Amino acid sequence: MRHSTTARLLAVVALPVFAACSSASSDGLEPAGAFAPSNGSVDAGSNANGNGSGSSGSGSNGSGTGSSGGVTSPGSSDVPATSGCTEAAKLVYLVSKQKELWAYNPAASGTAAYRKVGALRCNTTSAPQTMGVDRTGTAWIFYSDGSLHKVDVTTGTCSSAGFTYPDVIPFEGLNLGSGFTALGGDPTRETFFLLRSSDGLSTLDTRAARLTETGKLVGSLGELTGGPDGRLFAFNPMGTPKISEVNTTTFALTPVKTFASSFFSGVRSFALARYAGAFHMFTASLDIDGIATGPSKTTVYDPATDTITTRDANIGFTVVGAGQSVCVPPPAIR
Repeated sequence: MRHSTTARLLAVVALPVFAACSSASSDGLEPAGAFAPSNGSVDAGSNANGNGSGSSGSGSNGSGTGSSGGVTSPGSSDVPATSGCTEAAKLVYLVSKQKELWAYNPAASGTAAYRKVGALRCNTTSAPQTMGVDRTGTAWIFYSDGSLHKVDVTTGTCSSAGFTYPDVIPFEGLNLGSGFTALGGDPTRETFFLLRSSDGLSTLDTRAARLTETGKLVGSLGELTGGPDGRLFAFNPMGTPKISEVNTTTFALTPVKTFASSFFSGVRSFALARYAGAFHMFTASLDIDGIATGPSKTTVYDPATDTITTRDANIGFTVVGAGQSVCVPPPAIR
């Protein structure tokens, strides 16, 4: 999930969008009753084939504090979160400005946590922009021209998903955020959420190839992430940097952590993932010449302890999208 210019707040999860859109009522950010994406999910065993923060922080182990809205216990399910999951689907995946797919293991130390899967050879001349990963180990990557591509996370093999997001303005990019989360807290099923400023929050039905617009959060921008507990979170480092939880029924936003405005000063590219309940933020600023975006920094916010740590100050490449499936470790229940 990634954005690289000015924005308000939010992003969503991305899945294959192939057909016409259906629209729900809209009136800004206020709740509009329940939204139940009845077909916007993928059951385990079916291949989608078709995805606060702190006020200061520095150094390789910098820390910060800020206002926190807190994170409560995850939803319950009698089905183990890893049921039917491959080992590859239990990692976080990153897509770079350099058009490479990387595996990221937060349990490993230092830059050894980052392993290049391979160069992406998707059939497009544009740049990757946002990514979601489903429980089958398929990464769904949207490129800036609106085209959607599916990538095997074990080999980096890329193929077209047969869909191009409509109304993409040339040279302005897609400005989309994406991510998967478990459906109703059941980690064997998942929903792919998307967020685009002009369209707001949507879901993509991978079976019926149908995009459903909620009509909510129009004008919002940012990156999304979910998890095996069925919760959805958004991150935008622009303006007042913030991680917020998105209520997928009422569409209300609840701040989880708010950072000082200077905490992510100069950030031009950002992405978000969630692993074992902790938020992993990948941010990159302009290089020393002020021309190109430099390598990303990985910052971790742990809501269980309300701490922020600069995990890796320079990972050696620029992250423009991140995603993890619902197979990653769930947050501890407290």
